[in-house]
Amino acid sequence: MSTMVKTDGLMPGLSDVDGLVDEYTEWLRRESSTRSFGEWREITMPFLDDSNDDLCFYAKDSNGSIMFTDDGFTLESFRMNGVSLTPARRERMERIARRFGASIVNGDITLEADRNHADAMNRYVQTLTHIGGMMESAQRRVSEYFADDVASMLDQCNVFYTPSVSIRGVSNYEHSFDFLFQRSAKHPTRFCQAPNHFDKDAVTRIMWDWEDTRKAAERRDSKLIVIGDDREGPLQSMAFEAFMNCGVTVIPYSELPARAEHELAA
Repeated sequence: MSTMVKTDGLMPGLSDVDGLVDEYTEWLRRESSTRSFGEWREITMPFLDDSNDDLCFYAKDSNGSIMFTDDGFTLESFRMNGVSLTPARRERMERIARRFGASIVNGDITLEADRNHADAMNRYVQTLTHIGGMMESAQRRVSEYFADDVASMLDQCNVFYTPSVSIRGVSNYEHSFDFLFQRSAKHPTRFCQAPNHFDKDAVTRIMWDWEDTRKAAERRDSKLIVIGDDREGPLQSMAFEAFMNCGVTVIPYSELPARAEHELAA
């Protein structure tokens, strides 16, 4: 076991980084910039946002207080990348903002400080980077996010469901379904998938899972429902027809409020 020996009250090698804070400060000053837009100043800092661009936001002096805003860019970038701001995601963003003393107002991330302006700007930068960092997980979990949107809509429609159900098929493989709607006097057990991409690949994957699942004797009366994301345009017609030809019920997301009570509720 090695032992580290202190020298003049410092850890070995520390003298090599004594000037690191000063060097970092100078680098930050050199790489940052400002531009005037009327009463606002555009501030650009050398921290990458979710688009791999330098972080950019705006500030202005208001009677001794400094106001910061991103002009709605951060939240809009989620929408532009196909990630809906569900209540759960919005709540998480607001928690992050409050942690650093910021707020989300009409889609803008804002912060106002009447003193310690440098500290306020540091907290504001952390707010933007932490909220923007949610985009990375969104891009990794895109398919799950549409299921989140569907779950939010089902909650609004007062439809009860079991999320993320894993079922072992006759092949002995495990298959995951986004939702399960329990059997009732009016309906059989209904399994449900909510793929983010409604296309041939989704048909192939979902139908393999479903055929392997429904072959079990105890599930032969079960039904499969696929909810398709039509918020950016109509569902792909060939995929729609393929599902229907296989006896699968397809519900476009836009029709979910009207159909949920009759087709998905108990």
